[in-house]
Amino acid sequence: MREKLKKCRKIVLMLVCILTVGLLGGCTSSKDAESYLQALLDASYKNDSKTFVEIRLGTQEEAQALYNQGIDTGVSAFCSSLGVDEEYQEEFRQIYMDMLAKVRYTVGSAQKQSDGSFAVTVSYEKMNIFKPALELYQSDVAAMANEWAVSDDGTPSEEEMMREVILAFKKSMETVLAEVQYDEAETMIIRIELADNVYTPNAEDVAKLEKALFDGE
Repeated sequence: MREKLKKCRKIVLMLVCILTVGLLGGCTSSKDAESYLQALLDASYKNDSKTFVEIRLGTQEEAQALYNQGIDTGVSAFCSSLGVDEEYQEEFRQIYMDMLAKVRYTVGSAQKQSDGSFAVTVSYEKMNIFKPALELYQSDVAAMANEWAVSDDGTPSEEEMMREVILAFKKSMETVLAEVQYDEAETMIIRIELADNVYTPNAEDVAKLEKALFDGE
């Protein structure tokens, strides 16, 4: 399970990576770049389309559709990494959404670079979710195994035990998330780059931020 947790922490972040020239063209300001990144992160993690709509990346409905697509993809990858069968994916959907909603980041100032790109400072606090959830899960499963061993009703079927074990991990995540703890704030740079007259976040920077938001290494 520990190795699976290392994989499942690689959360799938579905960003809208297309911005037309009309939105960020030749007269683009640092404020535009800041708002752009804010819109992408809020829409992806928080299901908050306010800035997305304000800067005309798209409509609220389009933002919602993109968020739903990201959740579908993310839950599938999350459960696959845990070895959870597809039939249990819906059990994890809400906890996955709640986890993403609680990430902490603050989009700071943007500095325009000589090549026309922008370097946007982002402050973030790493969420300690997977390690404490694993510890609680291991304790709960050990207790369940002891209970099954002495039960007068006999040992549950393999299918029943599998379901109980899977839901024990879900419960452990819910418990930890209810009072989740964070590390001290740190900062990193996300580059907003211009390619073929379209501004997009640097993929490596986005992956680095995504990794930094959660514990688990």
